[in-house]
Amino acid sequence: MACEQQNTKKYKVEVDGQGCKDCGYCIEVCPRGVFTQADYFNDKGYRPVRVESSHLCIGCRRCFFACPDFAINIDEQPAKEDCCEKSI
Repeated sequence: MACEQQNTKKYKVEVDGQGCKDCGYCIEVCPRGVFTQADYFNDKGYRPVRVESSHLCIGCRRCFFACPDFAINIDEQPAKEDCCEKSI
């Protein structure tokens, strides 16, 4: 069985719920459906966006650049071990 190398990059997506002003730009630009509307109001009276599926993030950062309030942070997570490790 041949080992196939897969894209092992993972991203952690976080939204500052108090900084979000419910514009929805991140929901519109995300090609993977990472975000959804929260079911609560923040201290400023907005329904912030929340991260629904961080594991689907591909790291394109469209949401980061679309957010006028700088309320989104994306961090690349360490890669998991490669299945094709060389045996010595």
